[in-house]
Amino acid sequence: MTAGFRGHAVIAQVWRGVRAETVRVGGVRSILLFAAVPGAVVLPLIVTLGVATVAERFASMPGSIQVTSVTTTNSVYWVITFTVMVWAVIAAYAQATAERGGVGDTARFLFPRRWTGAMSRWIAYGVAAAACSAVLVTVVMAALPSLYPKVYGGVDISSPEGIRFIVTVPMYAIFAVGIGIGIAAIVGHPAGAVVGLLGWTYVIENAISLLPNGYTAQGYMPFLNGIYGTGQELAFTPPWGPSGGLVYCGGVAVVLFVVGCVFLAMRGRVRSIGSRGPTSAVRGAAATSHTARSSG
Repeated sequence: MTAGFRGHAVIAQVWRGVRAETVRVGGVRSILLFAAVPGAVVLPLIVTLGVATVAERFASMPGSIQVTSVTTTNSVYWVITFTVMVWAVIAAYAQATAERGGVGDTARFLFPRRWTGAMSRWIAYGVAAAACSAVLVTVVMAALPSLYPKVYGGVDISSPEGIRFIVTVPMYAIFAVGIGIGIAAIVGHPAGAVVGLLGWTYVIENAISLLPNGYTAQGYMPFLNGIYGTGQELAFTPPWGPSGGLVYCGGVAVVLFVVGCVFLAMRGRVRSIGSRGPTSAVRGAAATSHTARSSG
């Protein structure tokens, strides 16, 4: 009975955290409006259509210029590159800022189980990233062959590759968000978390191939495995197939998330021991909670 009550309390706390996160990042000057919309929606569409327009123009010009037709497996590259990573960066930034200052003090009071706040953000941003990427993948694969038939006429959303993109790109987005939150929980600083995430994705995972036995090590890079797992063509071959690469990426996300939660618990314990009393933010939250219970 006690275990069941605790499980219900944890679920309620996580759900409360999901709702709180959507409110915290909302508004007319929110991170969603100024980061998600331009970076995760507008930018990949502009780049995709811009590249397609130039390629179609070259393909329509008489002469010796040859333009290779694009297959389904290369049609949503910019969505995978920009949309997924922008959501991962947003999640990492939100996780890091939620643990600092007055917001962090309030969160530590409202979410005594430190991992529930991080889980709430993984759910909130993971669902948003999955939905956004699924819509963009569908729109891009449906629009390209109609708008640019000479170059993208071979793109088929109903093909096995197209269906795989619709299913796996959202999965990869969820895993990338989990990795971002895990890194942010470990680093504990907004700028450090974003720099670490982007540096790992775009520098380390590509530059590691230059080291001795670098190509072997590159096969274990989580983001490259995730991209490969979606079905996107890459000059990259991990020790397993595409589905294995996606599972590996998810496994890394879970491990980093768990490690991040351990770091959150350790920092929370240090703050609890080192603090002489509750901060003004915590006192205000406690007073609000007490007033609500009294009025009820």
